[in-house]
Amino acid sequence: MRPSHPVRLLLALICSFALVGSLSMATAVPAVAAAGYKLTAGGTRVTTSDKAAKLTVTVTKAGKAVAKATVLLQYRKGNSWATEKKVTVKRGKGSVSVKHAVGDRRYRFSISGVASAEFVVRVVPAKFTISGSGAGHGVGLSQYGAYQLASSSRLTTEQILEHYYTGASLSTANNNPRTVKVQVLGPPSDSRKTTTLTIGSGGFSVTGDGKLLKTYPTPGKVAIGVSGSKVTAKVTLANGKVKNQNLPSSSRLTLTWTGGPVTVDGAQGSYKAGNLQVTVRSGRPNVVNELAMNTDYLYGIDEMPASWGSAAGKGAAALRAQAIVARTYVIKRVLALKDRYSGDGLGDVDPACDCHVFDDQRSQNFTGWKKAGPTASKPWVDAVKATILGSEVQVLRDPLNGLAETPFFASSGKGGGTANNADAFGTPPLPYLVSIADPASASAPGNPYTSWTRTLTQAQLATALGVTEPIRSATVAETYSGGLVKTISYTTASGAQVLLPSRTSEAWRTRLGLPGAWVSKITGK
Repeated sequence: MRPSHPVRLLLALICSFALVGSLSMATAVPAVAAAGYKLTAGGTRVTTSDKAAKLTVTVTKAGKAVAKATVLLQYRKGNSWATEKKVTVKRGKGSVSVKHAVGDRRYRFSISGVASAEFVVRVVPAKFTISGSGAGHGVGLSQYGAYQLASSSRLTTEQILEHYYTGASLSTANNNPRTVKVQVLGPPSDSRKTTTLTIGSGGFSVTGDGKLLKTYPTPGKVAIGVSGSKVTAKVTLANGKVKNQNLPSSSRLTLTWTGGPVTVDGAQGSYKAGNLQVTVRSGRPNVVNELAMNTDYLYGIDEMPASWGSAAGKGAAALRAQAIVARTYVIKRVLALKDRYSGDGLGDVDPACDCHVFDDQRSQNFTGWKKAGPTASKPWVDAVKATILGSEVQVLRDPLNGLAETPFFASSGKGGGTANNADAFGTPPLPYLVSIADPASASAPGNPYTSWTRTLTQAQLATALGVTEPIRSATVAETYSGGLVKTISYTTASGAQVLLPSRTSEAWRTRLGLPGAWVSKITGK
């Protein structure tokens, strides 16, 4: 049934109003847009968690910069937009700083229902904490492990050596009375152009190029300088009777003394045994201590606490093992240099340093009388003496009866083990330098390397990993035998995952500046 006329009229009016309302709603946004607002967002898109991101907006209306307006900075919250800040726009430009935790946040600027294009601000960690354990390269003798095996498990020196150098054996060599030359100051590690040799007690003599220059009956100082390729020297005696006495310059100046010890400004040790020889290398004074190889040199090796060998420490077997590997190292080094240089008439030293070995971790840590002299060091000196058997000395030999390579380090990682030499150094694998479990290291009393953390900035980590893009996160993707880091992966600010090429564990350790390569976690914040 059709409605009556009044009803039809009423329905027509209702439909007319509904249509008008519908058109009004449909044209609301275009009407505002027609007002001519245009918002263009700019500014920082990637920042670190310790820095605010500066966001900018340009606002025009009908093609002209807006004189003054208030714009909303909004961020995506679930399925809607929430206002984070209000931004004042003057002469068409506005800016605002935002700071938030690591992660992504989607933004836009809005005014009167008109919005800029959406954009994402990515925040990456300002710093990364690397957690790990252990110290050193991880190959060969674990010093804390050896101490634990000696003090708690009561292993002998021979058992400790054969444990860490699998297949090598304790043996002997001739007790050669020869000397070894240890660089205690000089390039490339030392940049000083002068130094002073200070004689603590007794008299001393100075020789230049094999000719005695002067003998002094009392202690004093010899100030060393460089003039071209020659060494200059000025003597001042402690009794004040001689002050700045010039000695003839020489290519090689040698100091001998009757008392001592002698110190060298810039060197880490003091020296009572042997003599000191000064030459010029790379325009700088180069000082070496020449002393008996099998005794005095080893007495001055500072690689294990002497207290480990005391009655209370119960680790004398570990100290003897350390003495044997230190001796084997220096003998093998001397023989290698002799093979390399003697045929060229250069003697048996490295001409770059006029030495066989350095006094630091490039060779073995040597502090001379500073180690050998104190009463507290007697257990170490006794341990060295115990490895001297009359006309023979104890050494470690490889399976073919040659002198073994005898690297050593402080401690393996907690719950980890030692490293294969090929994995740590990239050198050809040796059958007696293989990875073994080393739980003794982690349980050794007083071990400061059972756990550690190191902090790197975003820039430092990027440099260490060899990347140029901001890093959101990083992780150890693969490890070598023993638990040392082999491969690292990282995630970029945009979320892309990158697996880096494998490196030796020593390359990672030095790149990241870590005590050891047993890395458990990398945490950004």
